[in-house]
Amino acid sequence: MQLREKINEVRQAKRVPIERIVRTGISKNKYYRFISGESSISIGELQKLIEVLTVSLSELIADSDERDRLIFNDFGDYLDLTAMAYKQRAKENARRYMQTNLTVYYIIAMVYELGAAHKNDEDVKEYVDELYDQLKRQRFFTILELQIYRILVPYLSVTRFFKLYPVFTLSLKTYETYNPADVIELIVKINATAMSYAVSTQARARKYLDFVLTQISNVSGRPFAGEFSIMKRLSGISRLYLMGNVSTANREFDSFFGAAKRLQMEKLYISPNLKSFDTYWKKLTSYSPDLLQSSDKDKPLVGVSEFDGVSFSEVPMGPAFEYIMKLKKLVVHEFEIAGMSHSKIYRVRKNLADFDVNDLFAAMMAARLDVRDVDVYLATNTNAYGRSRFGMRYLSLDELKVAIKDYEKLYQETQLDIYKEISLEFKGIVLKNTVPNWLLSDELAQLSQEVTAHLSRFDIWHEAQHRLAGLPMLHQPDTELIKRWMAQVLSFSHHLETFRYPYNPILINYNSPLIQAILVKDTVRVEAIYARLSSVYENTPAMHKYFNYRWHMKLNEEFMKIFRDGFIVPMTIENFLHDLETLTGNQKFIVPYREMLNMLKKSYPMY
Repeated sequence: MQLREKINEVRQAKRVPIERIVRTGISKNKYYRFISGESSISIGELQKLIEVLTVSLSELIADSDERDRLIFNDFGDYLDLTAMAYKQRAKENARRYMQTNLTVYYIIAMVYELGAAHKNDEDVKEYVDELYDQLKRQRFFTILELQIYRILVPYLSVTRFFKLYPVFTLSLKTYETYNPADVIELIVKINATAMSYAVSTQARARKYLDFVLTQISNVSGRPFAGEFSIMKRLSGISRLYLMGNVSTANREFDSFFGAAKRLQMEKLYISPNLKSFDTYWKKLTSYSPDLLQSSDKDKPLVGVSEFDGVSFSEVPMGPAFEYIMKLKKLVVHEFEIAGMSHSKIYRVRKNLADFDVNDLFAAMMAARLDVRDVDVYLATNTNAYGRSRFGMRYLSLDELKVAIKDYEKLYQETQLDIYKEISLEFKGIVLKNTVPNWLLSDELAQLSQEVTAHLSRFDIWHEAQHRLAGLPMLHQPDTELIKRWMAQVLSFSHHLETFRYPYNPILINYNSPLIQAILVKDTVRVEAIYARLSSVYENTPAMHKYFNYRWHMKLNEEFMKIFRDGFIVPMTIENFLHDLETLTGNQKFIVPYREMLNMLKKSYPMY
């Protein structure tokens, strides 16, 4: 199925009338000519279609014919492959390179040759040198280069690592507003490695440590990324030491490390270069703070001030591509062999013409862009209907209340589901932060009914609807509806596999149906939901190595004990939550669990 056909399938499954698409400025004739294959549409019109359907380009392409000819998170399972699988993928990409002359296939082939050589205990120097040279020439990394940098880290010398590190940190500015989940993994792994390398010798510490800690403190991330919070917490304690607050830093680290040991989490699991928090701290504190400060004589890291990052949200797609071409040192010939004419390339770059869908796919191959790079552009561009959703963390509660009214009004005027879904998401945020005992409140019951009514209109859900699905089932006695919700959520495991998310943000975060079933003591429902969740977890081995998975599972186990034994030992869970707060320095994740604990105390006798 091609992308155009997939778009029409989603429109029908979500029961979006063609009149709603017409309201965005796309005529009925143009839409039907596009889905029948008679004509193409512009990238701006594609953005409108995606937002009317509240679906990402990644989700559409995941099941389309276009996936095979695009770079689509190609390295998600890289570390789990056999030597034969590495060889097969290297051979396939080498064949594509011979057919197309597109550099991207040559680079990918080299990455898999590296994997095969490593697996067979062969010399990897040739492949490492070639890939390092490819990255060194660029002043901007998109998701493909970020992934290659992550793969290369164990093979790079400290000097080589830090030659690429400034480009890595500046490239992350592009993804500040909307971070794909596995970019968070990259951020943690590479920054944790940078911290470890920066304290490996006094000379390196003087030159690199202050810069590394500054980058970590400035980078944005998702609130439910536990490893990310822990890394920032450790870097903050390190900053205290650098500033000369030695006694305070030591006390904070002792508390931090004690909590890590009790939670059996003594290092950032996804960064093997950070041997342990304790080893890192001993190395750092083996130098006095004044020896760790950067000196005027130190040469700054190359490339630190060369550019300000690419902000997709501020420029049209054409100029954005021109900027990328310049920073990645791409030549027009690569775009021509990918399928764009020379005149079209010129007109698009100068914003004299718009991309159409075919041009977009060709440009993605030539510029080595992942589909999620384009998702970032479509989601955060100034023309995006849903842009405010991704800037939500910058809004105050008063601003959210105003936004709710604005988006409800827009929904009434346009009937675009994206406006309805944003208003419902914002309502949930305000409710959780303003209503006491919100989990059992009348306000949540009302919101649950609103969300349920909205979701019941669709035959299929995508990411935006899955986010909403975490709220509405709390107060639903309809077990059939709960079964449907669980089936929908479990179907999301398909996308987890497709996108190689390091964890499923729906399943892994605070599970509303499970907790509500515990509260109302519905044994059958509890066991059924828990069995389904456990099945998903157990069948996703890659998920097991993430701390988020471990702490959520631990909390779920504690709540299940309460349910099965009929009494509660509050200190067990309270101490656990206190350790999480100490380790991450963040209360946001544990607030629902604290509220859950308070309500459980009312429902169950305490030991």
